Amino acid sequence: MPGRASALSLPVQMRSRVALQSYARRTPVFTFASGGVLVSLTLPERVSAAHVEFARSLAEQAAAYAVEVERLYRNGASRKAAA
Repeated sequence: MPGRASALSLPVQMRSRVALQSYARRTPVFTFASGGVLVSLTLPERVSAAHVEFARSLAEQAAAYAVEVERLYRNGASRKAAA
């Protein structure tokens, strides 16, 4: 990542949420909410191939994240952490 970068760590809590809001005449908004933090992914009015590539990458990585969380859950990681 060239240049300046910001980092945000958003711990997932029991009440954390994600949402997609689609609109007929404008680009969608994808939102992450956890605790008192709300992060919204937005697009410009004109969507490019790079935006499509990013959205597909986001979906692929989110699916891989879900697989890892499910694996940890099946292996009892959540029970070990609570003990």
